[in-house]
Amino acid sequence: MYVSHMVPYALHEGDPLDMFRINEFSARIREDFAKGGLFEGLIDKHLTKNKHFLKLLYSPDEQKAARDEAADKANLVALNAALSEAEKKLIVQETHELKRYQEKPQDHNVLPSLTLEDIPK
Repeated sequence: MYVSHMVPYALHEGDPLDMFRINEFSARIREDFAKGGLFEGLIDKHLTKNKHFLKLLYSPDEQKAARDEAADKANLVALNAALSEAEKKLIVQETHELKRYQEKPQDHNVLPSLTLEDIPK
């Protein structure tokens, strides 16, 4: 188990034994916190004074719905051309069977259930 936890340290050019130096790291954090600048320094360094950023601009594409619909229609036309009449009839028949099966009431008696007699006092 310890070896598997050491692998990320070794893969990312760290010291695999760092995971065992928890007391050393805890003491350093306590010292930095006692000096009163631990979190403030990290916030300044990584958030407020960080000049690197990524700006994303989103703009709506008014033609996207039309393109998607045209692509769907083209796919349906290609599928329609690729299928034989027998395959089309089979798809329609299976669709009706599936709809009938999904709409019929389900038998809840097939589900496992407990009664009071099944639970020991």
